[in-house]
Amino acid sequence: MIYSEFTGLDMPTLANEQLPGFAAALIRLRGETLGRIAEATGIRTANLSVWLRGKEQVISAKRLVGLLHHLGVEGGRLRTDVLHQWQDRGALDDSKLVLGKLLADKQSVWLFQDEQPGLIKTRFLLAGDVLIHMEIEPGVDQALDLATVVRVDRVISTPAALAGVPIDSLASAHNVLLALAEQAAADVGDEELLEGLMFRLTETLGSNVTSAQGWQQLEQALRRSLEAGLAPGDIASLLKGHLQNR
Repeated sequence: MIYSEFTGLDMPTLANEQLPGFAAALIRLRGETLGRIAEATGIRTANLSVWLRGKEQVISAKRLVGLLHHLGVEGGRLRTDVLHQWQDRGALDDSKLVLGKLLADKQSVWLFQDEQPGLIKTRFLLAGDVLIHMEIEPGVDQALDLATVVRVDRVISTPAALAGVPIDSLASAHNVLLALAEQAAADVGDEELLEGLMFRLTETLGSNVTSAQGWQQLEQALRRSLEAGLAPGDIASLLKGHLQNR
C-alpha cells in the first residue's frame, strides 16, 4: 500500500515500509532526539522508537502526517515555508536518500559553495522554493560533496564565507544567496560568458544548422550586446531573432 500523503506531481512515491528509514534519515540530518520529537508531535517515545525499527501499526496515519510535517515534509515534498537545517556526516547517504525522494525532477537545483578551509563545509541547496542549509563533515575515508551524490543544475562558488549567511530567517537567507548568485554572474568575464553561450548553442542546435558566417555574425552580435551591458532578456530576444531568421 502507498501512503496517500506521500505522493505529488513529478514525485516518486514511498511505500509504507520505506517510511521509517526515510524518517530516520531526516531525524539524523536534523540532529533531532526522540524526546524532542515526542514533545513536539505527541507521539510516545517508545512507539516512535519501535516504528523507526520497522514495526507497523504503532503510529496512526494522523500522527504520522504530523511527524513528517515536523521533520520538514508536507504533501510529499520538502516544505517551502521553513529553512531546512541539516548536518550530514560521512558519505552523504542520508542526504542522497532524502533529496532523491523529495526533489521533483523538473525543479532547478542550485548548489552554493565556498572555498573556506576547515573540516566542516557549509553549503546551501536551493531547489525551486526549497532552501536547505547544510553542514557537511566527511567521514574517515570519504571526501564527498553534494554535487557528487545529488543532481545539481548550477554550482555557484563564492569567495564569501557561507557560514556568515543569516539562517534565522528563510527570507534573509534567500535574499543573501540570490545576491551572491548575482555577484558570481557579474564576476564572470565577458569572454568566458561569450564562449559559454556559443558552446551551449552549438550543443543545443548542432554545428550544421547555420553557416560559419552565420555563427560569426551571431558571435559579433553577442559580443556587442555584452559590451553594451544588455540584460539577459534582451540577449534572449537577440538569439530568438537570429534563430528565426536563419
